[in-house]
Amino acid sequence: QHTPSRMAATADPFYSLRAEVEANLKDITSNSGGMSARNVEDALQRIHWDLEMLEESIDRVTANPAKFGITTDEVDRRHQFVASVKQQMSSIRSATSSRGGGSGGGGHAAQRESLLGGKNQSKAAKKAAADLESANDSFMDQENLRQSLLHREQDEYLDDLGQSLTRLGGMGKSISEELMEQEKIIDDLQQATDYTVHNMNDVNRLVSDMLKSKQGRSQLCLILLLVVAIMVVIFLIFVL
Repeated sequence: QHTPSRMAATADPFYSLRAEVEANLKDITSNSGGMSARNVEDALQRIHWDLEMLEESIDRVTANPAKFGITTDEVDRRHQFVASVKQQMSSIRSATSSRGGGSGGGGHAAQRESLLGGKNQSKAAKKAAADLESANDSFMDQENLRQSLLHREQDEYLDDLGQSLTRLGGMGKSISEELMEQEKIIDDLQQATDYTVHNMNDVNRLVSDMLKSKQGRSQLCLILLLVVAIMVVIFLIFVL
């Protein structure tokens, strides 16, 4: 039989509830001769409730074993444990029914209760108190198991949410850097445009001054004649 490590048993509520089921089943088996059929059935019913909790936890783990860090072999062992307990419970019920059904067994039990009298009543009261305490402990273990599974699911959801927020933060940072680069390009383009406009204004002012003065007009005519002469020479070179 697979025995979990102390660390695994502490981390997984399944093992604490399993230990309680084994202890209760052992108690019924060892004391079944001194217990009435009703007490045996009550104890078996409490074990049945514990098994329902175990089966519920196994179903959650089976749906996503990797999520809870449990292997397939471990899941199979848990199913086998539940099946084994159910088989033992069935055997105990059959034995209790056979013991209570026989006339000799019934007469012997009645005679024994008559002889023991108040002693049996005191033991029954103590047993009832112990059963009540066991039921309370079982309920607390079941709630702890539920809370542990719920907290694990919430932690995984928060981890996924944190990763999404981190990705969004990275995207926002990239967009901000891109906008800063675009703003720098626009500033450089604005500066170049201002410089070009300033130069064009200077050229326009010089041309205007030249046109206003006679010497300027003469120089402008000379420039135009030189340009025409150069164009004629280039034309003759390509034609000839």
